[in-house]
Amino acid sequence: MKTVIKCCIWLVVAYFATTNIARSQQPKSPLKVLFVGYDPSQPMPVFKNRYPGEMTDVGFAAQYPVRMPAFKALLDQYFTVVATIDCRDWKPKDSDPYDVTIFDFKPAALEPSRQEKKANGEVDYIAARYLPDNFSKPVIFIASTAGEMGERIGLKLDWLCLCLDADAHHLNTHHAIFNGPLEKVTPTLEMKQTPAGIYEYTTGNTVPKQIPMWRVQKTGYLDSKDCRVGLVSRGNRFTDSPDAEVISSGVCQKDVGAVALGRHGNFFLWGFSASPADMTDVAKKVFVNTVAYMKQFDGKIPIARKYNERMATTNDVKEIIACATKEKYMAEVKMLNDFNDARKKQKKVVTEKLAAGQELTFEEKQMQPYLDALEPIPSWEDYLKQTMGPLAGQFGTDVAAYQQYMKENFDYLYCDPQGFFTYSVDNDAKKIGVPNHNIQFLATCISMLQHNDQPDLALKMLKKYTAQDFTTPGEWHSWFEQNKKKIFFTETGGYKFLVNTYN
Repeated sequence: MKTVIKCCIWLVVAYFATTNIARSQQPKSPLKVLFVGYDPSQPMPVFKNRYPGEMTDVGFAAQYPVRMPAFKALLDQYFTVVATIDCRDWKPKDSDPYDVTIFDFKPAALEPSRQEKKANGEVDYIAARYLPDNFSKPVIFIASTAGEMGERIGLKLDWLCLCLDADAHHLNTHHAIFNGPLEKVTPTLEMKQTPAGIYEYTTGNTVPKQIPMWRVQKTGYLDSKDCRVGLVSRGNRFTDSPDAEVISSGVCQKDVGAVALGRHGNFFLWGFSASPADMTDVAKKVFVNTVAYMKQFDGKIPIARKYNERMATTNDVKEIIACATKEKYMAEVKMLNDFNDARKKQKKVVTEKLAAGQELTFEEKQMQPYLDALEPIPSWEDYLKQTMGPLAGQFGTDVAAYQQYMKENFDYLYCDPQGFFTYSVDNDAKKIGVPNHNIQFLATCISMLQHNDQPDLALKMLKKYTAQDFTTPGEWHSWFEQNKKKIFFTETGGYKFLVNTYN
């Protein structure tokens, strides 16, 4: 282990020497930056089960002396003030003097996670709190810190999958982080094989077999088991509010719209996992551009909060409708059989090694408790019940009738923001006669109130689809006229019309 650490230190020294020369004569930005990670001068933590980012114990030990110094060295080249703090010591007030805070690992929780029993007997899981709801300083999350720290405060930077590798694709190269404000850079794009996972979703039907990609880090977890794994967030309806933007996806096991680089309010997801010691030269420049870019979002906290990462969106419903076919069912059966075969082979290897008195690898130790858990193979009827959800009882195996019904009623879908991918047709909204995503829906409901036309229905819809609690037609009319140019509909932010509070 000492040899590994010594090699890492020499790598950092070499990194300092080469990168500092390049920037020595260029003026620095006056931004003040705080980096929050593990300080190698403090004892290395030991984790009982999994290490952060699915690193092995060897991989984590190798990265421990490298990450913070490498980030500090890169940031020092571009910014006048760069401070570091161990994540175990960070408190929200520590970010007050700085323009941008970078979280490489999560800090100590302000509140632990807990479970709460609801009146109906169900149990809610309440995520740990790492940030106050109103934390307004610009933040950059590295990899898994976004999902870990953002869940409690309702960020769209959620934990879709800890499976992001080393390449970005579907980039918006016109975005500011590629064009300044510190250095204009042109990502080198190379045609590579499209990740197989993209074709598991209907959104991948038109994606070519090869797509242009930008290498963000030199080594990914698919190259080395000791690498930290990156994070992608759900892209479905990510940009349905004016406080969010998507910059790129990346190589992962999810759909083509999974977010690898994106922003929600004053929070930025840098989903890739590498420290500057393993970033490509272009990626290092894009990263410092991102730091400078985020300064303008000081105080711009998210408008639309996503408190349930497993809520359905209309994008999910489109996928559900498309999956209600025999072809998709057979693909699902094949995937489950392949998974079970692979797990049986893993179990055989582990069993034989234990019988021979051999030491299991880190990954084998992690997998051992799950090797007997094979996935059940559903019947066609069970598959449809799982796919259609509550509507399965209405349509049974009549897929054509189900798809026709969904097509005719799509404009009146309601996706429960508290549900587990729950959706339904809102028959009350359908009585209004205007799609419930259209701002004219509000105007019609207010007009119905004013003219005493089904006022109970109109008021019910206004309260369901907005965050307001007015009771009189005059109050609703005044609010609508004052804000109608700033009103937007968000699915992920509660399936409501909200008001854009940004200038």
